[in-house]
Amino acid sequence: MLNNNFIGFDENKEYLPKDFDEFNSIIRLRQLFLSLSNNILKSTCHFTKHEQIKLSKVNLKEAFSHKIKELMPFSFIKTTKKKNINNFKLCVNSTKIINNYLNKNTKHSIVISNKNLLPVAKIISLCFINNKMQLFIDKHLLFHEFVLKKIKKLHSDKIVIDLGDSICIKSQDFVGLKIYTSWKDIEVKKPNIKDELEDAIKSIKKGEYYQIYLAYPKNNEFTKQIPVFVDELKNKEYQIKAIPYSLRSIIKN
Repeated sequence: MLNNNFIGFDENKEYLPKDFDEFNSIIRLRQLFLSLSNNILKSTCHFTKHEQIKLSKVNLKEAFSHKIKELMPFSFIKTTKKKNINNFKLCVNSTKIINNYLNKNTKHSIVISNKNLLPVAKIISLCFINNKMQLFIDKHLLFHEFVLKKIKKLHSDKIVIDLGDSICIKSQDFVGLKIYTSWKDIEVKKPNIKDELEDAIKSIKKGEYYQIYLAYPKNNEFTKQIPVFVDELKNKEYQIKAIPYSLRSIIKN
């Protein structure tokens, strides 16, 4: 059974987050995945805003298959029968990956020789596994990278450090702010923030930071900052807040 921390697809079956905020349709949830995946896959597989809107109308398998086809250098393809492949100079590693993908359901071998095969080979190696299309990404990592990108843009005049489990913002005139990120569906009356809160308390006790934000995706209920007070820190100067982080920019044209 797939861990619910991962979202993505296995052939035509899609594993997407449940409806939240304005992501209230499968089309918007697909667009969300395609956009967030850009921050993880980076230059290997980048969907433009236009592609996100267009390809969200088909399932994720078709979206990534389209991307592979788009990057395939078909003008450099030579097709032959499998038993009669002539000598042909190959970009060996990339060709093996691409041919395995292309020849899955065909009776002919497609032999490719091109020095620019690596980009498409990289995409295939990411989402063509065990002879089928599939790709899963940790949703907490997707959200972390989204927040990191936004913070770097917003605080371009400061030093932004990715600490893996958190993000730090510093400058010469600023003591520092630490942000823990987690993709959780926060209920305001009973927020599930125990793990992140424990990390925040440890950080404050060590004297590393006194201002800490716990960032989660914004939803219909969780729309405002929630101050968090901790009894064991009552004698310390500190500030902890649960912060709703909007993902709506992804679906804005």
